Parts: sequence; C-alpha cells; structure tokens
Amino acid sequence: MSQLTNNHDLPQSIVDAVMNDPYTGGGDISATKLIDAPQVRRLSTLHHDKIVVDVSDRVWTLLGQAMHTILERAGLRAEGMIAEQRLFHTVEGPYGPWTLSGQFDVMDLDRKALIDYKVTTVYKWKGSDSWTRQLNVLRWLAHKNGEEVNELEIIALFRDWRKTDLERRLEYPPAAIQRIPIPVWPLEKAEAYVMERVAMHQAAQAGVAVHCTPEERWRGSDTFAIVKPNAGRAFKVLEQEPTPEQVPEGYHVERRPGENTRCLKYCDVAPFCAQWARIQAEGENEVDMEGDLNPDVSYA
Repeated sequence: MSQLTNNHDLPQSIVDAVMNDPYTGGGDISATKLIDAPQVRRLSTLHHDKIVVDVSDRVWTLLGQAMHTILERAGLRAEGMIAEQRLFHTVEGPYGPWTLSGQFDVMDLDRKALIDYKVTTVYKWKGSDSWTRQLNVLRWLAHKNGEEVNELEIIALFRDWRKTDLERRLEYPPAAIQRIPIPVWPLEKAEAYVMERVAMHQAAQAGVAVHCTPEERWRGSDTFAIVKPNAGRAFKVLEQEPTPEQVPEGYHVERRPGENTRCLKYCDVAPFCAQWARIQAEGENEVDMEGDLNPDVSYA
C-alpha cells in the first residue's frame, strides 16, 4: 500500500474516505490499466510500499467516485438499464492467458449504448483519445459477454466550468455538464488493440523495458525561441521553427523541449523511473532506449 501523507492538514474524514477506497479491480488487468503506460503499472507493482501520495492529490478521484452515488440515486437499475457491472474475458497473451476486466457505469439496453460518467476539465469537452480507447475496450468486453453495443457516450461534469468564461470564449461548453459522443471502433480493431496492449503489459511485467511514449508522459509540443545574447527574455517564442528570414541579425534560435507534465507533476512512480532519470540527465533523446533498465530495480 502507498504511504499516505496529509501535508495540507485536511479533515480526518477526507483522509479516511481516501484510505477506504472501495475499488478492487479484478482479473489480471483492468481496462483502465490496459490503456495506460505499461511502465507505470510495472513500477507501481514493484514499489507499491515506497510510493508516497498526499491526500490532496486524491481529492478529484474521490469526487469521481461520488458519481456512483449519484447513479444510485438516479435509479438506473430499472428495467432496460444496467449500472456498474464488471465484465471479464480471458485473453491469450505471449506470456500466457490473462483475464481482462472492465466496469461500465451504465448500459442502456434499449439504445444499445455504453455510458460513462467523468468528472473532468473543460480542456476535454470535445473528447479524449484515452476515453475513446477505454470505452471501445469496454464495448469489446461487452461483446465477448454477449451484449451488443452500438453507441458510446461520456457524460462529462466539468469541475472548472465558469459562466464568465462561457460569455467571453467562443470555444467553450455551453453548460457545466455535457454529453460527448465517442467514436465506435470496429470490433476487429478493438480486439487487435487489446491483444497489442496485453502483450506490452505482459512484456513489461516480465522485465522487458517498455518505455513511456511522449503521449503517456503528457509531453507538450516543442517551441522555438528567438533570443539575443545576454537578453533577459526571448524576442519571440514560436510553435514552428522560424525561417532564417524571421531571425533578426545578431539573434539565434533556441529549441525548447515540451514539458513532460505527467512525469513532473502527476506520476507517483517518477522517483523510481530510469527513463525519467535519463530524460532529466540527457534530454529528450528517444533513440535506442530499449533495454535501458534501472540497475537498482529488480524487473524479474
């Protein structure tokens, strides 16, 4: 179990709520873990008793879990609706069979739709690649359990929505809660994705280096700063590399790598990650990192 701190002196009731997380998962891997970085899952397993997490970092997860109470109040267990059911299916991976599990929030049998509720940010109001992957894996699991699903949908509750932003921004959700349709993959594509991800997670668990991709590190785009020697700040910062004509005489261009936001701020296992240590020491060189295992970690 992770070491839990309370650096902001939150009430004991909040601490207890975080500690008494009812989530148990099931099988060898869940749909949520399947779509996430294999390296993060592996390091979380290896260092679970050394990971330090502050209660404040789990508050949004706690709020997300409160959606389940809302679903119960909504009476979604009526005829034609199935709520919060966990599905299982065994997948044959290169290292042997694994049981994949996944729990959906709501299945509307009349619409043949899977509906997931998310507490999220306005940034995701038009959808997310991770949501598309997660719901299509759940649809594939439903298919394997004899349930036909033709529609996928997110009900998103935006924790940072503001009416003042609605009045001054053109691209903004019209309300603090929004229905977001999710693209539906062909079942063949979903199955190929599941098989690929199971193979990657099994390889990581067996000790093969499966490094986090830029997407999994939430790496931002590079920028290009036009700077003058000894100047306190850049003359211009551009998203595209400037042409020679755009650079005034006596100035030069500095490439500024995008920030690995997850590694820097949101990854519990970053202190144990050899890839992150190497990026910090040597920069964003992604060439031939295969086999670069942390000598201080047992991957077997």
